[in-house]
Amino acid sequence: MPLVSIYTSATIADSAPILKIVTERAASILGKPESIMMVRIEDEQNMSFGGASDTPATLFEIDGIELSDEKAEPLTLECCRLAGELFATSQDRVFVKLTNVPRGMWGGNGKVY
Repeated sequence: MPLVSIYTSATIADSAPILKIVTERAASILGKPESIMMVRIEDEQNMSFGGASDTPATLFEIDGIELSDEKAEPLTLECCRLAGELFATSQDRVFVKLTNVPRGMWGGNGKVY
């Protein structure tokens, strides 16, 4: 049930390939099947990072049940790579927020996990 939310100041012409790439890479790092991954992207966000700048900035928020500490660094590294690759954001203008959701506090498909 991992959810990857991406907020970027960049403009995205076609999000479909980006959704696929992020789903594949996040699922691989987390060791989860793609079938339970959700990814959303919000582009053209008004963002300030380190003061006013028109340089692209990107925020990744990753929520999941039992996210392990050992996954934090590989996820952060991959998000920084993806931001550069997909949104032309330098890694010093990327934040990654990881949230571990307690079991029983995440639901879908008519049940609670």
